[in-house]
Amino acid sequence: MIIQHSSKPHEAACIAAEGTRQQEVAAAIAAGGGSATVAAAVRTAEIKFYRAIRDSAIANGQQSAQFYQALRDLGTGGA
Repeated sequence: MIIQHSSKPHEAACIAAEGTRQQEVAAAIAAGGGSATVAAAVRTAEIKFYRAIRDSAIANGQQSAQFYQALRDLGTGGA
């Protein structure tokens, strides 16, 4: 995912979070196991990603509502 934002601190945090997410998803796939195990690890990486960019948005005075929705969609209730 290409991330560009007018707030450079927020952009940097999003880029770092995306890099971490990609590494964790690749590790989950490489570790293998059943499809449920891989899916759970990928979901965990996605939750961590959305929490990181939500927190960055809040810290940098940017809109964060879409990240709460993504977290709700992932089953966290938005937290």
